[in-house]
Amino acid sequence: MLSAAESIVFNIVEGCGSATPKEFARFLDISIKSTCELEYQLQLATDCDLLPRHVWNPLSAETIEIRRMLCGLRRKVLNPTTPRKRPPTENH
Repeated sequence: MLSAAESIVFNIVEGCGSATPKEFARFLDISIKSTCELEYQLQLATDCDLLPRHVWNPLSAETIEIRRMLCGLRRKVLNPTTPRKRPPTENH
C-alpha cells in the first residue's frame, strides 16, 4: 500500500518536469492508475480482516477523491482554456 500511495505523488512530481502538457498528462495518468491500485489494496486488506471497516471508509473515500482531482487536473492540462485577460490596473 505504501508503494502505491508513494507512486501517486512521485509521478505527479516527476511529471512536473515534463517538457509538454501531453507528457505531464501521461504522468498524471500513471498517478490515477496508482489510486486504483491503492483503492483495491485497501479493499483487499479489509476483506482479509487486516484493516477495520471504520479505518477503510475514510481512506477509501480520500483515495477516490484524490483520483477525481487528478482526473480534473489531467483534463485541464490536456484542454487548457484560453486565459482571460486581466482588467487594466489603475496607475496612481
